[in-house]
Amino acid sequence: MKRRARILAGLLACLMLAGCNGFLGSRASMEELLRAPQLAGDYGMIQSALNEWLGESAQLKYPLSGELVSPFLMSDYDGDGVQDAAVLYTTSGTPNVCLALLQRDTEGKWKVKDAIEGLTESVDSVRFAHLQEGGADQIVLGYAASPEEYYLAVYSYADGQILSILEQPCEQYLIEQITSKSCEDLILMGTSEEGGVQIELLTSDREGGFRQVAVMGLFPDRFVGCASLAAGVGADGGQYLVLDGWTGVSGTNLASVLLRFNEETQQMEPAQQIGTNELYEASFRNVSTLISQDLDGDGVVEIPTQPEEAGLLNMSQGRRMDFIVWMDYTSPQPQKSFGLLDEEMGYYLELPMEWEGNLLLTDSTEYENAVELRSLDGEQLYMTVRIAGTAESSVGWTRLGVIASRQIQARLEPDAVIEDPLYRLSRSLYIL
Repeated sequence: MKRRARILAGLLACLMLAGCNGFLGSRASMEELLRAPQLAGDYGMIQSALNEWLGESAQLKYPLSGELVSPFLMSDYDGDGVQDAAVLYTTSGTPNVCLALLQRDTEGKWKVKDAIEGLTESVDSVRFAHLQEGGADQIVLGYAASPEEYYLAVYSYADGQILSILEQPCEQYLIEQITSKSCEDLILMGTSEEGGVQIELLTSDREGGFRQVAVMGLFPDRFVGCASLAAGVGADGGQYLVLDGWTGVSGTNLASVLLRFNEETQQMEPAQQIGTNELYEASFRNVSTLISQDLDGDGVVEIPTQPEEAGLLNMSQGRRMDFIVWMDYTSPQPQKSFGLLDEEMGYYLELPMEWEGNLLLTDSTEYENAVELRSLDGEQLYMTVRIAGTAESSVGWTRLGVIASRQIQARLEPDAVIEDPLYRLSRSLYIL
């Protein structure tokens, strides 16, 4: 028994020492742990080929955000119709993220062709783009040096070399086909020297780089920064940009600008359908997360607005909710959708359009975590919306969706008359 106790004590001491090394050891030892796992399949072979080429084990680097969150970026980078591989990594001698490109040889084995060092120690986002003529894809990397410092880099591959064809600071970017060319364009957004928001439209040139097509500054007396940028088509089939800018004294309110690319002048210009002053006033909103977006997936970017009377009709004390109207200002009939925004849960519930201006929002006295939509005099109840646990019964309710492990449920009253034949409660929830 004493011998067993001594053995257990020794094992415990080893574990404690290992624990101390884990917490107090060098950064290098932690990186070795990150380098250790070997992946199976194609990724494993790519990783082995990279390590062999480097002469050491690379630490794979994962993008921090975006849809592509893998260090392995598989695409066709030279336009020959065969899939290539790119890898994000660092080594003991290169703290900045590096990008290596690999292709298969005649025997089908992965071989490193070239590598290039990036701009910072981490990659914020990755996008594939078709910014040049031909069948090749380019890699667009967003680097966040700090919360206030963001860089964009575009890499192409040709003749066995990775080329950095753009490195530029910006606040946000967008990849869209704006001009009449067959390839995509790059829209960069930042702050001008005067302090206002500036939009720069870049398109590829014959030398394989970019040329500046248009630059437009946006009202430094109104906008102090950019919240979002979205592109879409308009009712006339043209290409439009919608910029949501921070405004107000505190810089926490939002307003929108609607722009269109003019093929004749090769410039971004304010849309003609609504004046810039009128749009600024109409789109001014105090919900800092409420950005313009293609709400219904039809290719049109809708701009959210808060009707002036909305605050007077909101009597709820329990939840932060707002009546919202989404507008397409490229159309002669701009109203697209009316509904209720739950700021806390981050969803938008579409309501019948004929209810706009005719609803009173109140807290429910019958259900917990619920609100009621009533007639303006408060006498008639039309709909109840509540938040329930995932295990809670939905009998008698329409389950609209699940957000943060909680159900969003709604119930229409039998005597709630809806004239719009297309309205369906079960399809009316949008998670923003």
